[in-house]
Amino acid sequence: MKPLGFLSILLLLTACEFGKKESVTTPEVVQPIPKATFVSYELNKISEKKGPCVADGKGEKCLSIEIQYPTLEGGASDAVLDSINRQIQHDILNYAFISEPKDDFKLLIEEMSQEYEKILDENKDYKTGWLLEISSDIIHQDSSYISTATTIFTFTGGAHPNSMQVYRSYDLTTGKALELSDILVEGYEEELNKLAEIEFRMDKKIPPSEPLDEQGYFFENGQFQLNSNFAIMNKTLLFYYNAYEIGPYSMGPTELELKLTDYIDLIKPSGVIGDLKN
Repeated sequence: MKPLGFLSILLLLTACEFGKKESVTTPEVVQPIPKATFVSYELNKISEKKGPCVADGKGEKCLSIEIQYPTLEGGASDAVLDSINRQIQHDILNYAFISEPKDDFKLLIEEMSQEYEKILDENKDYKTGWLLEISSDIIHQDSSYISTATTIFTFTGGAHPNSMQVYRSYDLTTGKALELSDILVEGYEEELNKLAEIEFRMDKKIPPSEPLDEQGYFFENGQFQLNSNFAIMNKTLLFYYNAYEIGPYSMGPTELELKLTDYIDLIKPSGVIGDLKN
């Protein structure tokens, strides 16, 4: 018998079954959902004039309406974007009204127009122009939250115009408007108010021994109290008291800025500003 050649041996080895190979499954790598680094948004603008609106530049017999507000379009889930957009518009409409809050800007404009036209019809010599200006925008963005500021300015006759400033911060994970209890530890109130009063008195140049009501401020029971009108700005909390809220119109509004680095012990680790504790 002739010896098997190299090629024949190779073929025999190839034909041999060494056992069934098990398939190798590559474990699926679950990629973490990236945090938003910013939200994309569009500024919507509404500009209308109602009434005779004489073209003399004096604004007589004219209702002028200018509205600007943001609509978030990307940077978070659709549910979160929808929630924040609805809350931004709700806040604007809740503070800008004639008889009662409206559900959308169209209804607000219709009511103001009807009221103004009624006054013009009933008072032929009435020349005072009415004005509604609303400006809302995003003033700070973070990977976990955004902050907005809305200014509402109205003049409908009377001794002086009225203005309102509304601050809000929103959680980009839940779409919720943030409250102090969402970012500060339980029981924060007493210490935060005590420290904030020191800042308030320094800003207003009021000695610690002097009661606030003797300076014209009307906090409940004479005790300083922070309100819920605030926004998170980088490493600060920005509070705003509108005219009439804690004092007469003549005293105007009050803005109070608290540096979060001075309140590290009060920051909730699981909140949207919890990273400041590290």
